[in-house]
Amino acid sequence: MRRAIALGLVVLCMGGALFGIGDEVVFEEARPTLSFGFLLLAAYLGGDLLSRLKLPKITGYILVGILFGPHVLDFVREETVADLKLIDDLALTFIALAAGGELRLASLRARRRSILFTVLFLTTLVFAGVMTFTVVARPLFPFLEGQSFIVVLAAGALLGTFAVARSPSSAIAIISECRARGPFTEMVLGVTVLMDVLVIMVFAAVVSVCQALVSPGGDLDFFFLVMVFVEIAGSVVAGGLLGFFVALYITKVGVDLAPFILAVGFLVTFVSRQFAHFLETTWGLTFHLEPMLICLTAGFFVTNFSRAGTPFMERIERSSLPIYVVFFSLVGAALDITTLEETWVVALLIVAVRGSLIWAGAWTGGRIAGDPRVFRTTSGLSFLTQAGVSLGLAGIVANRFPEWGPALATTIVAVITVNQVIGPVAFKLALTKTGEAGAGRSANGPEE
Repeated sequence: MRRAIALGLVVLCMGGALFGIGDEVVFEEARPTLSFGFLLLAAYLGGDLLSRLKLPKITGYILVGILFGPHVLDFVREETVADLKLIDDLALTFIALAAGGELRLASLRARRRSILFTVLFLTTLVFAGVMTFTVVARPLFPFLEGQSFIVVLAAGALLGTFAVARSPSSAIAIISECRARGPFTEMVLGVTVLMDVLVIMVFAAVVSVCQALVSPGGDLDFFFLVMVFVEIAGSVVAGGLLGFFVALYITKVGVDLAPFILAVGFLVTFVSRQFAHFLETTWGLTFHLEPMLICLTAGFFVTNFSRAGTPFMERIERSSLPIYVVFFSLVGAALDITTLEETWVVALLIVAVRGSLIWAGAWTGGRIAGDPRVFRTTSGLSFLTQAGVSLGLAGIVANRFPEWGPALATTIVAVITVNQVIGPVAFKLALTKTGEAGAGRSANGPEE
């Protein structure tokens, strides 16, 4: 009750400071800084409030971000969210380092059957099922009215690709909050990370094929395909080199690890952007190293190929709370829930179809791999959340298919919004049902 009162007081103070009384707004020039500060304070209180209701803290961060964002109360304006993109990216690289560090090679080898079969059936069933649903339910998509069957098929393939996408950032946040550890947690994280990389490659292939099909005289964009694979390979190589230097610093210097890790995240974000800008302005070449994949690989290297894994992960876990508050509150603020007003029927149907197919794919993969029954029946709850990568790819669809791509992107954003809210709750429930919640390290130190 006290936290609910505190949250209400923060809202009142925020409204008074940002909108003033009458026509007087005293702090207008400091609005971006004030709104960001109030957002973080409110998100922290909201997350703590929901945790007492046995719900994930990050759900509270996201909901507060949505409430205070530009599409509801407008406490945090759209231009402020855009200006904070660098901070958002910095938080994401930190989370990616944590996700990579949690991927232990020995555990992945032990769970390889479960991971590979789950990935196989999740990808094929979800992709084919959502594409089929799009074709069959064509009248529900206004932007497909009057379009040829080829265009409908292309839209279905693109929507199916997005349905495959996952959110490693949300998964690692829930794992950290629940202090989860065990074979189920390791399997879920391995599947989530692998599918996040896989969806980028599948997306590149699907976009190229769809463009060739729907464009008069169109050809496959092999250059786009090749560049995506080169970008992924380059990001993995860069991540391996970064992991080597991070491990070297920890073993040889070993002080101020938290500032050092944050500096690494900033360096990855800044250098990847500047490198892409340099290639584009100098040679007209579009080439983007993926910061999240770089940091995933770096964290994986430090944990599995150096002696620095334990202090590295302990420091990351101790520093994780403010990072999660920043990242997920900004994720919420960036979600355009007004898209639900336009597409809520079809969005909810896609969420339901996708969720059913995810459960079927995870159950089938687990059955073939010989997983315990409790794993098979609950693993489908672990793969619902979607976030950053999906939103970025939606923008590419809008640009590549200007006639109907923006409307499809709007539908995708609506689906992501719903999944981002319900996904963390479902994953926390799965960790609780398998008995792995509370079995790992605490947020403030090593294993209890």
